[in-house]
Amino acid sequence: MPDVSTEVRHASVVIKAIADSLKEAEVLKYVGRNVAIRAQNAAYEKPGRRFWREIGDSVNTQWGEDGSVTVGATHEAAGHKQFGGQISAPGKGPGTLGSKALTIPMGVAREKRWTTRDAMESYDLFKVKTKAGRSFLFGKSKTSKKAKTVVLFTLRKSVMQQAEPWFPMGTKLQAAIAEGIDIYMKKGGL
Repeated sequence: MPDVSTEVRHASVVIKAIADSLKEAEVLKYVGRNVAIRAQNAAYEKPGRRFWREIGDSVNTQWGEDGSVTVGATHEAAGHKQFGGQISAPGKGPGTLGSKALTIPMGVAREKRWTTRDAMESYDLFKVKTKAGRSFLFGKSKTSKKAKTVVLFTLRKSVMQQAEPWFPMGTKLQAAIAEGIDIYMKKGGL
């Protein structure tokens, strides 16, 4: 029976054989591959084509010399999506722009899934701060003089992101492990 543990920081699952036989290490390769396939498929099934595809594509399997198999995702947001948590400005990960605030899209910017760069193609942006201390980015149309000024983004120092579990855990992980063992046995193992 394999020993299964999770590493929260990287949203990975480490599967280690209790016995040291080569056959059991071979079983773990099938188990690891099956867990990886399930993790990729779960990411691909999420809405949001590009983002979740990148997470699914980052899933990989590594075989350790000690008879362990590690299945994880290298995408910088994989663990955060799995377990949730706080997102703060300025960011600390790769691709961080060093902004002083997070831009949360609203209205047309949300509907069209715009970044501030996208919004600047159609609007002249300006910042407004309310008496309560909340900040927003408004936009005035570059093409229409009659168009109303619209709120496009709210600016926040930090937000709490809900977990969106996608990596197999609990019963889904147990099912993936059992299926990997079944595949190995059907191929003539054990």
